[in-house]
Amino acid sequence: MKKMIIQDIIIPALFASYIFLLTKVILFKFGHIDITFLLEQLQSNLKNPANMKDRLLLFGNFIPLNEIVSAVQNRTYHNIFNLLGNIALFIPFGIFLPLVIGKGYINLKRVCCISIIVSLCFEVSQAVFNIGIFDVDDLLLNTFGGMLGYALFKFGIKSCRCTRMKGVPST
Repeated sequence: MKKMIIQDIIIPALFASYIFLLTKVILFKFGHIDITFLLEQLQSNLKNPANMKDRLLLFGNFIPLNEIVSAVQNRTYHNIFNLLGNIALFIPFGIFLPLVIGKGYINLKRVCCISIIVSLCFEVSQAVFNIGIFDVDDLLLNTFGGMLGYALFKFGIKSCRCTRMKGVPST
């Protein structure tokens, strides 16, 4: 019964909270969520899609590894924080996926695909709502973070199994 409550209620609630916080961090940069503002931004872009296109072409990064290489070459606090932050943001995603979807249905390839899709949704949302800059390198970093999270999950599961096999009581 206790395991069912954790699996059916607590883990999905934690995952939903994580997705909410991820949305708040990526789209709203820690600010408050203002639906009216989003609708105004969307309306503005729909009335004049050329603005969105111009912004994408002017500020967007469509060249893989361009910003990553630049950040590594010009190591400032902001650049390193941005690189590591994009990875760290998706580590919990890779941990949650097998817990929410089920260990038997998820593998590294699926985590990679789902991480790309979710990250792409965030990047496109930034462009559509005119609240951020599209960056293909964010897709790469977020995806790596998701895969790293999944690897940590698998390592943790393997560690637990090894500990139990050795006769050490689990906590």
